[in-house]
Amino acid sequence: MNYTRHQIQIFLAFILTIPWLLSFILGVHYPPNVMALVSGLAVLGAAFLLSWAAETAEMDVPRSVSLAAVALLAVLPEYAVDAYFAWMAGKVGGDYIHYATANMTGANRLLIGIGWSAVMLVAMFKLKRKEIELDRALNLEIFFLMVASTYAFILPLKGSISIFDSMVFVTIYATYAYLTTKAEKEEFEPTGVPEYLCSLPKPRRRRNVLFFMIYSAVIILISVEAFSEGLLGTAKMFGIDSFLMVQWLAPLASEAPEFIVAVYLVRKLRTSAGLNALISSKVNQWTLLIGTIAVVFSISSMKITALPLDERQTEEVLLTAAQSVFALAVIMDRKVNIYEALALLFLFLIQFALPSVHARILLSWVYLIISAPLLYHHRGELLQAFDYVRILMRR
Repeated sequence: MNYTRHQIQIFLAFILTIPWLLSFILGVHYPPNVMALVSGLAVLGAAFLLSWAAETAEMDVPRSVSLAAVALLAVLPEYAVDAYFAWMAGKVGGDYIHYATANMTGANRLLIGIGWSAVMLVAMFKLKRKEIELDRALNLEIFFLMVASTYAFILPLKGSISIFDSMVFVTIYATYAYLTTKAEKEEFEPTGVPEYLCSLPKPRRRRNVLFFMIYSAVIILISVEAFSEGLLGTAKMFGIDSFLMVQWLAPLASEAPEFIVAVYLVRKLRTSAGLNALISSKVNQWTLLIGTIAVVFSISSMKITALPLDERQTEEVLLTAAQSVFALAVIMDRKVNIYEALALLFLFLIQFALPSVHARILLSWVYLIISAPLLYHHRGELLQAFDYVRILMRR
């Protein structure tokens, strides 16, 4: 097989990281908009390299590790950006407290509103159908998405994210990660760049994977501050709401590889694999990402403390939880039709025309009202998911 195209993709990913790497080493300073662009491209390139390395590593590491730790590596860029804002919130406070929540809620809503809906619509177009069937093995994700979403509604009620909340979310994630090692999964079948990397002799493949991971981690580490501060500076330069810049542009750069890989899998008629990857990412982000915020904030503050939520952050978390419940209701019967996919997309896009807090709360209620009959109608599937988890825990 000719792997030239995949080699070019690897080369281009490295090229994206070089300008900021050289700028960092040489101490070159840029205006905020240029700094955001150059460092953001570095994060994007590193995210691709890390995503490819994580998938390729599944060929060599034990199954229990590949299903938990390797999956976590793929979303490292998003965690790094949110951790930076949480760290600065503990150090200097002010608007950084808002940015930590903005990045987390934006990442979660973007994943469903654009990621899930786009992949579903591409799959329907590719298969020439108005309905697609999902993997019947999604019981685990459905159960933990329901648990995390239900608990998330507590946060707006008390107006903070505490260490206790972090413990709950991290425990949910840890239990989910543990049970994935017991669940039946489809056999590892690399595609795209990982397919090329897996074709290499074992010593060379392992060296490449290790290098990609270390190099990507270094690039993300040296880029995250410049990217985050560049976004804030750019917002100030052009009179844009910095909250919106942090909420949407930062997650878009760090999550682009996930979206592209999922669409690629669907185009190769591996619909279940593409959607499963995004659904699993949602569980990761809706548990571990939100769970780390208060921990990083407390470490940075040098005391155990809760991350406060003002009125805007409260409605953002409420809207994110409501969207998660609706997404869960859509996939619960393991079937998605074109109207449900378009609803995910439309309800996500309409929020940009509703800037007020009260309008966002109203949209949250719309999500929940639409979800109620779906959840009731498919309550049997939720009970199946509960039974499935109970069986796994007994193994």
